[in-house]
Amino acid sequence: MTVTVQVPHGMAWCTGGRRVVDGEGATVGELWAHLAAAYPELMWRLSTEAGEPSRWIRVALDGQKVAQQDVPRASLAGVTIVAITVMEAAPAAAPMGSRNPF
Repeated sequence: MTVTVQVPHGMAWCTGGRRVVDGEGATVGELWAHLAAAYPELMWRLSTEAGEPSRWIRVALDGQKVAQQDVPRASLAGVTIVAITVMEAAPAAAPMGSRNPF
């Protein structure tokens, strides 16, 4: 199944300047593998070493957020748009003198 994938903001340079790309797969896990083969520069930034979505990544299917633990096996049946976003890294925003950035 082919779906439209919205590339995270500021990462279009990893896809040749395209903010939207096509992807293939029956599940988000299969789509993730397809995108890794097509756009390795993008996907190594969004994935764990095991090739799964990083904990900082959120996925929405036709506007409906997918629970983080369900992302790899979420079905793409009937889905037309997959939006990938990167969460802001809270520890990076902590004040320099903070003892506990979390």
